[in-house]
Amino acid sequence: MSERICNLPNVITMLRLAAVPVVGWLILNERWEAACWLFLVAAVSDGIDGLLARWLNQMTQLGAALDTVADKALGLLTLVMLTQVGAIPLWVTVAILLRDSIIVLGALSYRGLAGHLDIHPTWLGKTHMFAEFTLLALVLGGLAGLLALDDWLQPLFMTVFVIAVVSGVQYVWIWSAKARREREAGRLERL
Repeated sequence: MSERICNLPNVITMLRLAAVPVVGWLILNERWEAACWLFLVAAVSDGIDGLLARWLNQMTQLGAALDTVADKALGLLTLVMLTQVGAIPLWVTVAILLRDSIIVLGALSYRGLAGHLDIHPTWLGKTHMFAEFTLLALVLGGLAGLLALDDWLQPLFMTVFVIAVVSGVQYVWIWSAKARREREAGRLERL
């Protein structure tokens, strides 16, 4: 059992999780270039660990759970800290946080109703994560002086905002439909 849990994809995921407080410390101390590079390495490692897990047939429940936690922790910490220093507008952050809260509350409500939880990320949900992480990397790159984004920031903020809202609405639609199906199935079983 320990062979399956302690595998290369899970080690990469744990290293990404360990990078989260370091990225936070770097942002707090305005070490923008180091924060940008570490964030980029951590973000890219998300794709690498997933590919390795599939290629090496080393997918585990622990790895899937840690992967989600590492992604959310890295994204949310970076987002909130960049908002706190004024690099990302509050309205963008609120949209992303509201979207994530709706997804978590919807999943918990569904689990309470159905007694199980079967989550499959949507194409739009994956697009949102890509857009959010791209935004964070670009803002860090701008703060580090690696990129000049002045003319692109506002359209980038609007794009991520719209994707967050539409993705949140999509998840509400999906969870509501699942809940309706569960209720109907329950009524049919009682008849």
